[in-house]
Amino acid sequence: MSELTKALIGFHQAVDKIDKNARANYGKFADLANVLSTVTPPMHANDLAITQTFDGQSLITTLHHTSGETISSSCQLMICDGRNQTQEWGKAVTYQRRYAICSILGIVADMDTDADAEPQEEKKVNRPARKTELAKPAAATPASEPNPDDPMNDAEKNLLHGVIKELLPEHKDKLLVEFRKHYKLPEGSKVRDKIQTYAHRTFLQNAMYEITA
Repeated sequence: MSELTKALIGFHQAVDKIDKNARANYGKFADLANVLSTVTPPMHANDLAITQTFDGQSLITTLHHTSGETISSSCQLMICDGRNQTQEWGKAVTYQRRYAICSILGIVADMDTDADAEPQEEKKVNRPARKTELAKPAAATPASEPNPDDPMNDAEKNLLHGVIKELLPEHKDKLLVEFRKHYKLPEGSKVRDKIQTYAHRTFLQNAMYEITA
């Protein structure tokens, strides 16, 4: 058994439940500061640390052990359309950092299902928060807009399906109904394989914001 695996088992035995400490339109969720302040002490106690950096439009999350062993994951940032591209980029980073941290640690947190619903002020928690330095992206210039009729790559489709899966059941059902109606699909037909292009993604993002508002 690798040293990192042993340390991760120790972390699982020590980590506390991640409380829902912030509120958005649809309800309560665990914000990034709370996730970090909950997982950082038991990680350090087991000789673990996490770094999150950027490679182009992807978020790179790496779990380190003092032995030198590492595990890394890469997730392409899904940035929504908006007037302020810098703000949209920041919301995408905050939203997906929480998912990536919990995923690489193998834990579950009460995360939100609407990246656009980030609260303006996050409730303070009693646990001491540790300052985390993030590498800044190489370029602040937003990526060029894709052609709406171009197909998404597999990573983009999988991320979109993951976001839809996390919706509340009633929101998910309404979203799929709206997609079938807009694209004139038979009632009750399978939608997953029909979601292929950037136009589909934009429609679903806009519909999710309206449904969950």
